[in-house]
Amino acid sequence: MKRHKASMLYPGVIIGAYLLMTLLGSCQDEDFNPSLTQTFDVQSAANGATYPIRVALPTDYYTSGERYATIYVLDGEENFGFVANRCREISKRLATQNVVVVSIGYGQDRSIDYTPTKTSEMTGGGTQFLAFIETELIPQMEERFRVDTTRNGRVLLGHSYGGLFGACVLAVNNQLFGNYLLLSPSIWFDNEASLQLEKAYRAANKDQHQLVFLGIGELENAGRMQAPFEAFYEVLRDNYTDISLAKNREKHLDHVGSRQPNIVKGLNYYFQNRQL
Repeated sequence: MKRHKASMLYPGVIIGAYLLMTLLGSCQDEDFNPSLTQTFDVQSAANGATYPIRVALPTDYYTSGERYATIYVLDGEENFGFVANRCREISKRLATQNVVVVSIGYGQDRSIDYTPTKTSEMTGGGTQFLAFIETELIPQMEERFRVDTTRNGRVLLGHSYGGLFGACVLAVNNQLFGNYLLLSPSIWFDNEASLQLEKAYRAANKDQHQLVFLGIGELENAGRMQAPFEAFYEVLRDNYTDISLAKNREKHLDHVGSRQPNIVKGLNYYFQNRQL
């Protein structure tokens, strides 16, 4: 399993705590019903990496004949079971159709795949990773499974560098996903390059319908994380004419601790506000 490059993501004061929690928790993802799980690998022509893919199907998938929205989950090794189980629970509680959850595992280091610009040898592969998702993974999903093929039927969920990647996708390829759950996004990366991309592509995107949930931990570094997070929220709030937008700060929690609570809140927001 490719591990997080924690030293590239967080201020030194919390690196040790993050590393410890990652080592203890990164391989402790929840189990999901194996009879409703399918797995396969995709070798990408875009960047040469091979990505393990896990797919969680709704309980009624084999009997309903319906098409389902898809949630594409970054850092899949850590988040797949948790997201799939929460989707099942939330959709049942709200009496609404569940989704197909697609876990994208690590094909190469996440700091390469999830970042938009090259600031070192371990960054800057976001364009190729997005090409893999758009031209290789999504077509396979839509060929293999009974899923909604529209923009509004696709969700992208990412945390930290994964949230940064989602913010960049919203800007540069807004036709691909209509829904974004972006948790503790590393908007600070490379002098806030994602905000520059948003501004460059804003005219083409601002009147499209978007659903965006932004979550962060209250204890995350105020300058490095909070200020760019708030700036991104305000840009979306003030410039996008047809947006379902929410933000959440988890009280008393940091970058790692806020992840799962914000996943739950983000999924609830999505299921309650999505366009079917």
